[in-house]
Amino acid sequence: MKGGADIAPPFSLEIMKLKILLIITLITISLHSEGSELDSLKIGLALGGGGARGFAHIGVLKVIDELEIPIDYIAGTSSGAVIGALYAMGYSAVQIEEMILDLKWQDIFDEKICRENEYIGNKRWKPYANVFFDVQKNLLPKLPSAFLSGNNLTNLLFDLTFQSSETTDFEQLPIPFRCVATNILTGERKEFSRGYLLEAIRASMSFPSIMQPFEVDNQLYIDGGILANLPVETVRDMGADFIIGIQTSSGLKSEKELVSLIDVLDQTINLRITQNVEKSAELCDILLVPDLHDISLMDFHRVRELIDLGEIAAREYFSSNKMSLPKHKKKKSLQQVDEVKFSRIKVQGNKYLSDAKVKEFIGLKPGENYSKKEIKAAFADAYHSQLFEYIYPVIDHSKYSSVLYVKLKERNRYRYGFNLSYNGNNDISLGLTLDMNNVLQKNSKCLLNAQVGDSQELNLDYVKNFGKHWGVYYRLFPYIKEFRFYSYNDDHEKTNSVRSLEYGGTFGIGIFTRKALIAELYGFTFHSGLYKDIAEFDDTDYRSTGVGLKLYHENLDDFVFPMQGTSLYMKYSVSNEEFYSDEDIRTFFTRLQMLLPFAQNFSIKYQFEYGSHFEKLENDFDPFYIGGIDSFLGLNAKEKSAPTYKINTIAFRFEPYRNSFFDLQLNILNLGDVDYWQPEKFTYKGGGVVLGYKTYLGPIRIGAALDEDKRSYYYLSIGYEFDPFEFSRR
Repeated sequence: MKGGADIAPPFSLEIMKLKILLIITLITISLHSEGSELDSLKIGLALGGGGARGFAHIGVLKVIDELEIPIDYIAGTSSGAVIGALYAMGYSAVQIEEMILDLKWQDIFDEKICRENEYIGNKRWKPYANVFFDVQKNLLPKLPSAFLSGNNLTNLLFDLTFQSSETTDFEQLPIPFRCVATNILTGERKEFSRGYLLEAIRASMSFPSIMQPFEVDNQLYIDGGILANLPVETVRDMGADFIIGIQTSSGLKSEKELVSLIDVLDQTINLRITQNVEKSAELCDILLVPDLHDISLMDFHRVRELIDLGEIAAREYFSSNKMSLPKHKKKKSLQQVDEVKFSRIKVQGNKYLSDAKVKEFIGLKPGENYSKKEIKAAFADAYHSQLFEYIYPVIDHSKYSSVLYVKLKERNRYRYGFNLSYNGNNDISLGLTLDMNNVLQKNSKCLLNAQVGDSQELNLDYVKNFGKHWGVYYRLFPYIKEFRFYSYNDDHEKTNSVRSLEYGGTFGIGIFTRKALIAELYGFTFHSGLYKDIAEFDDTDYRSTGVGLKLYHENLDDFVFPMQGTSLYMKYSVSNEEFYSDEDIRTFFTRLQMLLPFAQNFSIKYQFEYGSHFEKLENDFDPFYIGGIDSFLGLNAKEKSAPTYKINTIAFRFEPYRNSFFDLQLNILNLGDVDYWQPEKFTYKGGGVVLGYKTYLGPIRIGAALDEDKRSYYYLSIGYEFDPFEFSRR
């Protein structure tokens, strides 16, 4: 048409419509193909090791849960094995976070048995060694293979993995799982895909020198990080075609950063770990490396911070790297297990103890229902016997029954105990004790103790028990002891000293009742001589033979720094001049200690101590000695002596930090010559403060006090400087 635009013929519009329809179809087909490929994508998660640093995995998993990224396979090493196993069991990241934050990790790595939990039979002795060593066949001490046996950790893993006890094929967990360990016998990498989940994880966590190698099926395993600290190859072999790796291992430290034993151990292991991590990291589609540069593998007290750092790293990555990943499929979970009934109980690993004896320590019986809490308590109680290096449960389920396996390693029956102590009077003491359990007879204990220093001693204490938690026993206790005691002037200054040599023995028959009480009827005989040291003194001898009764109860949570509990010691003896004694004498002694907690870190302590010979002694051979940091603040150690005395003490005890203690103490002392249950002649008042710290090798205490005349006294106590055989003596 002239003067206007050309009009396209009708068929050209149809062609345009067909082109548009074709483009839409191709786009739809392309999108459908991409969606199908996305849905079939198998995502694997590789969780690296790093000790406490591995808690950063939890923060990353929280972000993965929020983004609804489905995880199809998980592999973990060391601490990554723990977190990975819990996630594979069906727990959410938030649930894992709650579980981990509720744990007291310092207690898990402190394998010393709380005094409160010890069997009453072991409380016959006060602590007598800073450190113990197993004895080799050549009688030399044997260095341990690691600082820790791993007993607490293994039983923690039983707790955490209890819901998976019916699953021995890790592929059948809600998310297929494997963990990696290193076979220390062959040097080969071991991937655990079957077995008992707690054992697989524990094998993967045996960090060299810190945790003992762990035995599974007669093979010994250490930390999997030695060969595969970031198990990317493992998760790829499981079937993953898209891998998210989380690296939590520490890099190599500079010379300035190598300041502690842990730093050196960490660096030594990391020389090998760094090489295998670098290779594995290259295979990751996504590699997350939280900023943990100032956190060590033993910083378990920084759990909250580690989780947050992992979460920060994941959020930063996924917010800056937009990508198309499939959405969460509905996560499966394991069936809830509340109680278990065992058809049989089998014992594995015992060498000297019989199966029946081990089962007696456990206290569980076939045919009865037990909760996880009850099983844990039973194995903890058995460990408190101090006969096991480790002891833990494994539950084996079949279609019709469940078997409880008690897996254990007995503690060496021969051990050396070394003790170095100092009491502030320039008295340094070195003690060596040979501890023999179940050697001379079954269910027996023998302590051979030698001590040198300002006091020289040789003690042999042998006890044969008939029963485990309760029963009867007999005791033999011969000894020889030489020590010095001082005399003081009115200004509380040392003026003279006299030495005493005493030898004798006791024989007792008693009963013990679980954790409640020990009662012993005993006979004794001893010969004591005083001779000149610095003072001008005529040598004198004294002998005595008699019988007595002792009672002892204790449930203190610690012997030196208790925050709660009670202890009571009572002893009465009588000797007759007609029976190998130089004098008729009756002796009574008692010490009551009570600690009442008013807050988590504050307790009030009351102590009452009383001793009496009931009548005036003809000589001064066997008086009671009073004074010192454990007796009376306001006197020097053993400054006063008397045939009758009593001390009332009240103290306010604070624990501002873990293992740190502060006492504010007041005490009143009464002395007398004759006891008619009336107020004694002389009264002394004193008070002071004591600072204490409980180290791995024993307690350290520093004290300062004033008496009623405002004279000052200072005390220093290092180690176990008290008599461990107080209950055994006459």
